[in-house]
Amino acid sequence: MPGLHTIFRKGLGHSLLLAFMLLLACWLPAAAQNGGNALLPGIAAAGALNADASASAYVFDATPGAVASLSLSGQGSPLALLLADSGGNTIAQAADDAATGAISLGDVSLAAGGRYHAFVYFAPGSAPSETSFELLLASSAPVAEPVDAGAATAESALVLLNAGIEVRLSWSGAADLNLEVRDPTGESLHWDSRATSNGGAFGFDANGFCEVVSNNSVETATWQPSYLATGSYEIIIYYESACDAQTSSVQFFADVRVDGALSGQMSGTLSPPAPGQSSIYVGRFEIAADGSAVVSPGGAYPSASLTILPSGYAAAASVAQPITRGTTVSGAISNTQPVLAYRFAGAADEIVSIDMQAVGPNLDTFLQLVDPAGIVVDINDDSGGTTNSSIANARLLSSGSYTIVATRYGKGLGGTVGQFELTLTGATADAPVQTSALSLPQGDIEVSLYWSTGADLQLLVRDPVGESVYDDNPSVASGGILAEDGNVNCVPAETGSPVSHIYWPPGRLRPGTYEVEVWYQNTCSDQPPPVDFALIIEVNGIPLVNQIQFPLPGQRYLTNFSIDPLGAASAGEAGFIDAGSRTLAYQSEAFDPPAIEIGQPVSGIISADNTFDVYGFTGNAGDTISISMASQTLDTNLYLISPGDRELAANDDADPNLLSATGRSTDSLISDFVLPDNGPYVIIATRYGNQYGGTIGVYTLTLTVDAG
Repeated sequence: MPGLHTIFRKGLGHSLLLAFMLLLACWLPAAAQNGGNALLPGIAAAGALNADASASAYVFDATPGAVASLSLSGQGSPLALLLADSGGNTIAQAADDAATGAISLGDVSLAAGGRYHAFVYFAPGSAPSETSFELLLASSAPVAEPVDAGAATAESALVLLNAGIEVRLSWSGAADLNLEVRDPTGESLHWDSRATSNGGAFGFDANGFCEVVSNNSVETATWQPSYLATGSYEIIIYYESACDAQTSSVQFFADVRVDGALSGQMSGTLSPPAPGQSSIYVGRFEIAADGSAVVSPGGAYPSASLTILPSGYAAAASVAQPITRGTTVSGAISNTQPVLAYRFAGAADEIVSIDMQAVGPNLDTFLQLVDPAGIVVDINDDSGGTTNSSIANARLLSSGSYTIVATRYGKGLGGTVGQFELTLTGATADAPVQTSALSLPQGDIEVSLYWSTGADLQLLVRDPVGESVYDDNPSVASGGILAEDGNVNCVPAETGSPVSHIYWPPGRLRPGTYEVEVWYQNTCSDQPPPVDFALIIEVNGIPLVNQIQFPLPGQRYLTNFSIDPLGAASAGEAGFIDAGSRTLAYQSEAFDPPAIEIGQPVSGIISADNTFDVYGFTGNAGDTISISMASQTLDTNLYLISPGDRELAANDDADPNLLSATGRSTDSLISDFVLPDNGPYVIIATRYGNQYGGTIGVYTLTLTVDAG
C-alpha cells in the first residue's frame, strides 16, 4: 500500500472538518506541488484513516476533455470525497451522509486537463475512528501516472501548525538587508511580495532603500496557523546597501520558529556588495510530516560562486549520465542530491543549446557547462523571465567530453527541490554566425574574447614593459598584434558573432608578466541584453585561462599571467576592479602598519608575490594632506583608509597635468584631501587592478601635511 500523506493531526475537532472542506481550495496549491498517492484508472487505491491521520490525498494527470469517475467505499466512520484541479478549484465533492459506506463522483468533466487532486477525509459530523477504504478512478480518456517528485525529494504534504511559521531576521547597523523565504509551493515572501495564497505575510521592510534608517532592524516572514506545506523552505538574505558612510560589514541572525518552537538559528556576516555584484546568504529549513523542523544553516553565495562548480560536482561527474542531442532526460534535485551531471562529446566550433525546465514551480534551476579541461565555460540561472535555465548557442572552443551540471540556485546551500527535464540541442533559430571561419592567427601567446551581443567590449593586453595592445594601439614593439576587434565603436562584427583576438607571433615569446583587461565600454543599445563573455588565454598552444564572466556596463575585468625564462606560464588572480580597496585583504596588516614620516619618501616593491603595501600615520581633523606614488614601470594605485576602516579617497592615474612635468600619466596622487577625524589613518600602495593587475616594480611614496 502506498505511504499515506498525513494532513490532519490528533485532536482535530469535528467542526474543523467542515472548515477543512471550506478552506481546502486555499490549501490545494501547496498540496498540488508536494505530492500525494498516485491514482491509476481501474486500479483501486487502498488506504486507512484514524484520529491521527484524518485525511489522505491522491493525484492523477488527465488529458484535456477527459471525463472521470471516482468511487469510494469504506469500512468504519462515514467518509467524504473532494476532487479539485491544480489551481485549488473544487470540481466535485460528496459525503456519505447516509452512512452507507459508499459514495461516488460520476462523469466529472476534466476540460482543462493537467493535474487533479482527490481528497478522502472523515465526513463532517462523523467521529474519527479506524476506517479503511478503497478509491477507484475510471476515465473516458487517457490518464497518466503523475510524476512522483516525492520519490527523489523530501515527501511533502500538509500539516496542521497551530502556531504557524515565523522567520525573523535581525541585524545591527545602518544597512539595508532584505529577507526572502521561498516555500515548498514555489511562492515567496519578501519586501516586494508581501502575501502568498497559503497565508504567508511579509512584515515591515526595515531600512528599505535607506529611507528610514534604524541601527537595530527586524524583518519577518510569517505563515498564519493553518494546514501548511511540509518540505523544504529556502531563506535568502540580501545585503542591498550601506545606509551611511560608517557602516560596512553587518552581522545578522535568522531565527526559525515552526509551530511556536524555536527550530534553529542561522547567523553570518555580509559585506556591502561591490558595484554590479551581489552579497547574499542562502540557507534552508525543512518541515517533516509530523510538524517537526530541521534548520540547515547555509553560507555566502556571492556572484563569483556562479562560475564555481558545486561541492558535489566530482561525485556527480563520476557517474554522469550520457545525453544525446535532441533528447530529453528527467531528473530530480533534492537536499540530499542537489547536483546531477550529464555528459556529451563535443567538437571545436560546434554550437550547442541546453534547456532545463522544472516540473512544477518549486525548483529554481541552475545550469553550468564544463569543458574537457574541467573549466566552467557557460552558465545560466534564470531564462526568459522564469526560474528555469537555458544556455543558448554556446560555442564549444575545443573538442572532447563536456559535462552539463544540473543543479539549483544556491547549489548545496539552496532549498528548492523537485523534478526537471533537461534537453540538449544544437544551434537555435536565432544563433549568430559561427566564428570558426575567421581562421584566427596562431602564435606563442593568444588572447581571445568571445561574446554574442551587439555590445562593444574592449580587449587590452599590456606586455611586460608596460606597452598595451588594444583598438587604439593595434601593435607594440614586443610583437603583440590586434588581429580582430569585435563590435568596435558599435559597428557590428561582419561574422555576426563578435570576437577580439590579440596574439604574439611564433618566436616572439617574451618572459614577464602580462596584464589582460576586458572593458564593457558601450552597450550600443538603449535596451541591451545581458552580456556574458568567454576569455581564453593560450601560451605555447597550451590553454592557460578559460573564464566566463557577466559584466555590467562600464565594468572592467582584469587578470594577468606570467611567463618564466624557460617559457612556462602561470595564471594570476582575476576579478572586476570597480570594488576599490575591498578586493584587498589588508585589514590584518592595518592593525600595526609601518609608519610613514611626513615629507620623508619611502620606497617599496610591488610584485606577483606582494601586490600591496600598507603604511600608517596619525592625522587630525582639518589637516590637509597629499599622497603621491611614483614608479618607472609600475602602474600605481593609492587608497586612503579612515580610522573607522572606510575608504576615503583613491587615485589610479594622477592629474593629467603631471604628464608634462613627469612624462608619466600612470603615477598616482591624492591631492589636498582634508581629514575628517582624529586618529590613525592607513595608506594602501598598490597597482592598477590591485591583486588582479600585472604591472610590477619599485615605487616611491610621499606624504605631506598642512596642519588645519
